[in-house]
Amino acid sequence: MLSMPLACRPYFLLILVSISACGFRHTQITSNISSKATPTPQVLTDTAPQKPVQSRPIEMEWKNSFKFKSHSISEKHDGYCPYEMSAEYPEAISKNIAVKRFNGWIKRRVLADVARFRNLELRAEPRARRSGKRSITEGLEINFVMYYSDDWLLSFRLTHRVMAAGQMHPINYYETINYDLRKSRPLRALDVFKRGYLVVFSRYSRNWLSENYEIPSQNWFMEGTAPRVKNFPDWNILPDGILISFEDYQVSSHNFGQPELIVPYHELKKVLRNPRRISPGRGPLTN
Repeated sequence: MLSMPLACRPYFLLILVSISACGFRHTQITSNISSKATPTPQVLTDTAPQKPVQSRPIEMEWKNSFKFKSHSISEKHDGYCPYEMSAEYPEAISKNIAVKRFNGWIKRRVLADVARFRNLELRAEPRARRSGKRSITEGLEINFVMYYSDDWLLSFRLTHRVMAAGQMHPINYYETINYDLRKSRPLRALDVFKRGYLVVFSRYSRNWLSENYEIPSQNWFMEGTAPRVKNFPDWNILPDGILISFEDYQVSSHNFGQPELIVPYHELKKVLRNPRRISPGRGPLTN
């Protein structure tokens, strides 16, 4: 029922898994039959620890120069095309005019995504009513995480979680934003990187992910980490490197999750346009 444009890509709900433990009782059995058994030799094996089969988020924090408060909206519609929608967006607390411009910009951006989703749903309502077929409850949820901020940069990520007709489960879609307060706009890849940055992203990602995870499908993995723009749209500038966020189904199945990694600045020396400005060199400020 929902046809989601590229600018407002779909988004996942959390799936709760209930795990129960099962115990057993071991009963020792003795025998009166006397015999000499040949001892079984013990074979010592050095087994390497098994790599995780599911990706994990980067559990690090960086200092923010600004304090932020969160604004939220929610909406629910019952009908032949029912939907539920919620969205959060940040507001930086500052009297600086550039920061105020950012606050207005991010508010308009999130509200535009909300309006787009609402309009798609409401346009589908008359057709569904005429057919007499009620759609599943579709959903949109927008959340944000603020990674880092200083006097010129706000680095954060929006997560769009969508459940739409035809999907087996909700899906998360990322929108990473590196907002330049001096230019009053998000930075583009060409503002930050020189030609060849995709090769560095690809090479480092392949090595890091292979070392840290069990990769079930090499073909899928190699395709999703190839040095192409479509594979690396989601990056954030941090004090100690560039955070890369991979989309759902990009490098493996949904069960693998959405891996994250940080490409350190020493790997990016040759492809940064302004190393002094982009790489503060202060390292992770809080672990």
